[in-house]
Amino acid sequence: MTGLSSLVGWRRYAAAYAFGVVAALAFPPFNLIPVLWLSFPALVLLLRGAPVPPKPSLRASGLKALAITKADGRAFAVGWCFAFGLLTLSLYWIAGALFVDIKKFWWVLPFAIAGLPAFFAFYYGLAALAAKRWGLDRLTGAFFLALCWFAADMARGHLFTGFPWDITGYVWGDCLPVMQLTSLVGIEGLTVLTLLLAVVPVAFLYRPQREAFLWCGLALAILGGSATWGAQRMHDVPTTFVPGVRLRLVQPSTDQTMKWSPEHRQANLEALMDLTFSAPGQTSVTHYIWPETATAYYLTEEPEVRRAIAAHMPAGSVLLTGVVRRQIDANDVLRYYNSFIAMDSNATISGGYDKHHLVPFGEYMPLQSVLPFRVISILGTGFTAGDGVHTMRAAGLPPFGPLVCYEAIFSGDVVEASDPPSFLLNVTNDGWYENTIGPAQHFAIARARAIEDGLPLVRVANKGITGVVDGYGRITAQIGKDKAGTVDAALPNSIKGGTFGEKQENKLPWLIVLATLLPLFFLRFVRKSHNS
Repeated sequence: MTGLSSLVGWRRYAAAYAFGVVAALAFPPFNLIPVLWLSFPALVLLLRGAPVPPKPSLRASGLKALAITKADGRAFAVGWCFAFGLLTLSLYWIAGALFVDIKKFWWVLPFAIAGLPAFFAFYYGLAALAAKRWGLDRLTGAFFLALCWFAADMARGHLFTGFPWDITGYVWGDCLPVMQLTSLVGIEGLTVLTLLLAVVPVAFLYRPQREAFLWCGLALAILGGSATWGAQRMHDVPTTFVPGVRLRLVQPSTDQTMKWSPEHRQANLEALMDLTFSAPGQTSVTHYIWPETATAYYLTEEPEVRRAIAAHMPAGSVLLTGVVRRQIDANDVLRYYNSFIAMDSNATISGGYDKHHLVPFGEYMPLQSVLPFRVISILGTGFTAGDGVHTMRAAGLPPFGPLVCYEAIFSGDVVEASDPPSFLLNVTNDGWYENTIGPAQHFAIARARAIEDGLPLVRVANKGITGVVDGYGRITAQIGKDKAGTVDAALPNSIKGGTFGEKQENKLPWLIVLATLLPLFFLRFVRKSHNS
C-alpha cells in the first residue's frame, strides 16, 4: 500500500481511478462499506506521493500565492481520476434511459457515461488540490482532505440545481442502525462523519503503531456506538399505523418502449386497471396509488377515462396517481407538467401537485436559448416546473408531501415547513433504468428522507422498488424490483415531534466541519510557530 506514493505518471492516475471504482462498491446495492477504509487512505497516499507544491513566501503577493503550478495540476488530476472512477460506476445507470430509443439518442451516450462524471469530478479535483496545498505530511492533512471532499459532495449536491446522488453518507443506506444518525445530523452530517472516519487508517503512516491503533480504535468506537444507539432507537419504538387507512400500491411494470405508444395506451390502461382492481381485498381498500405518469392519457382533461377508472373504485375510495398535465398559460403557450393528482370515486379531481425539481436534459433543457438541443424524452418536449414543495390533502388521509421521481433525493427540500405533512408520498417511474443499480439506489436514497424527517414514506414505482417505510426506515410492505403486482399496506404513523435533524435544517453538518477545522487550524498555527 505504501508503494502507491512512489507511483508516477499515468500509473498514479490509473491507480486513483481504480481506487475510485473500489470506493463506489461501498454504496447500495453492493454494500461493501469496508472498502472505504482501503480507498480513501489510498487516495491520501497517491496525493502524498505527488510533488509538493512550493510554499509561497510570506512576502509573496496574493496573486503569486494563488498561482497554479504543475504540482497543483498533478494533485488535481489524482483527485479528479479518483472521483471519475467512483462516479462512472455509481452513475452508469443514467445511460440506461437512452437505450429506450437508442437510435434517436445514441449521440448522448458518451456524455451520459463519461461526460457527466467528468464534470462532477471537477469538484473533487479541487478538493484534492486544496488538501495537497494544505499539506498531507501529517494526520491533520488527511482530516483536511476529508473536509474538502465533503465540500465537493455539497457542491455537487447543490450547485446548478444539484445532484446529490451517492454523496458519501449514502454508503450506509442499507445499514439502518447507522442511518439513524440522519435523524440527528441529516445525510450531510453523516457524510462528513463518514469521510472523517474513512481517512483514520492513514494514522499508521504518521504515528507510532500503538498510537495509530488508538486512532483506529476511537473510530471503531464512534461507529460502534452510533450503530448501537441506532439499533436501540429502533428497538424502543415499534411501528404503529393510522387507523382506517388501507393503501393498495400498484407496480404495473409497463415497458418503457410501449408506454407512450398511441396504439398501446388503451391496452396499457386496461392492464393497469385489471392489476389494480382484480386483486383480492378490494372492498377494504381506501386508497389506490399508481406511479409517476401511470397512463399515457391526460386524465385532467379526459373525464370519460376518469369515469372508466372510477367505475371500478369502491364508494368513498381515492386514487392517487402521477399524470402528465397540459395547460395553456397567459401567453397562449401550451405548457406540460409532470404532475400528481387525487381523484375520488366520482371521477372528480380533488387536488394536485406539479413537480418543481425537474431533471436537467430529461425534463427540461438548461440554457435552452443557447443549446440547440431538445430534451432527451420520449414525449419530445420539456416540462414546466411547478411552484415548489407543498402539502396535499385527500379524503381519508392525513396531510402528505407529494414527491415526483427524483425529488426525493433532495435533503431539506421535501417538506413544506409552514404546513408540515404526516407522511411522504413518492411516485416514480424508474422503468428507464431496469437491469441497472439505479432503482435500488433510488429506493435507498428515498428511504433516507423518512429517517431524516421522521415521516413514513409511501413509494410507488412503475418498475423498480415499491414499498412502505416507517419513520425509522423500516420496510413494512414491499414489491420487489421490476415485478408487476400489488401490495395492500397500512400507513405508519409519523414520529411524534419530528426529528432533531429536520428542525436544524442541515445546519449541523457545517457545525461539525467548523468543529473539525478549528483544531486543525490551531495545530497548524502551533506547528508553524514552533518551526519558526
